[in-house]
Amino acid sequence: MENLAPSRLLKTRQGTIVVGVAAAVLAAILLLVYLSHYRSSVKGSTEPVTVLVAKRLIPKGTSGSSIAAQNLFVVTTIPKGQLKVGAISDPAVLQGTVTAADVYPNQQLTTGDFTTKSVGALASQLSGRWRAISLPTLDAAHGLSPDIQAGDHVDIYAQVRNVEGLVMSDVLVLASPTAATGSAPASGNYILRIPTSRAAKFAWIGENGGYWLVLRPASKALPTPPSVAPTANLFGGR
Repeated sequence: MENLAPSRLLKTRQGTIVVGVAAAVLAAILLLVYLSHYRSSVKGSTEPVTVLVAKRLIPKGTSGSSIAAQNLFVVTTIPKGQLKVGAISDPAVLQGTVTAADVYPNQQLTTGDFTTKSVGALASQLSGRWRAISLPTLDAAHGLSPDIQAGDHVDIYAQVRNVEGLVMSDVLVLASPTAATGSAPASGNYILRIPTSRAAKFAWIGENGGYWLVLRPASKALPTPPSVAPTANLFGGR
């Protein structure tokens, strides 16, 4: 019995050592696997990817075609880890869509920022005191066609009884008769967003005079001074 005890003890110690070595090897393998996955995830998050970023404010309701036609975005690369969910990298995705909300400068364009065209697209761009009004058909000179597109901002001038003057400045164009295929909404005339307080005067001028559209800069436009005119109730102001 005395000879067997050391033998059993030796076997137990050997088994413990084997188990310990095996556990250490397994731990080392798991550590290597973890480090490999970690390095891959870090490398993936820093990998450069392409995304469209807004160059300036893009108002709600601006068509994707207008955004592309006016180059209202830049194509840039950012680390993959900074990419927003649904980020857009291909401008073709913008076709047939309109912005569902204002898109701000330097904001990534995502699929969540856009919605497809639908009946009532004009109404979705109006709220509160804003209304949509259609101007009488304008020729290429008076309407600056085909350069003025939905989403542009214009100054509106009118001529009534040989008197010309500014009717309203910084007016959003909701629709254009020269809009490219896929832009929204479609219209045979220019449709403008105006405050309800100006609707009657726009309609009266449309029946008794003529309009000129003057395209404003895409950004950093200076205020338009009111024209001097004897009929102050028609011209000037907002």
